[in-house]
Amino acid sequence: MKFAQILYDKAHWIFEADKKPEFAPDIFLVDITDKPEIQEGWDYKELKGEFTVPVIPDPVEPPPTVEEMQAQTLLNTEYLVSKSELLGGM
Repeated sequence: MKFAQILYDKAHWIFEADKKPEFAPDIFLVDITDKPEIQEGWDYKELKGEFTVPVIPDPVEPPPTVEEMQAQTLLNTEYLVSKSELLGGM
């Protein structure tokens, strides 16, 4: 038999045993003998008794550093000053 320990709504640990082991009452095990595709890390929906492949969000671009923001501000300021000088101070 094959089992998955569920922790925080995910298949945390997958293992094989001859029978369902008796662990502490707060350890939740699901028999996945007939579901060989399930892997550790898959999501588990207890109400439906279903496993699904986790959806990994696209990476988020980190915010700019203080130095990058300062450099952009300096470039913008230099651009505006140059533009003003070219247009004769209008």
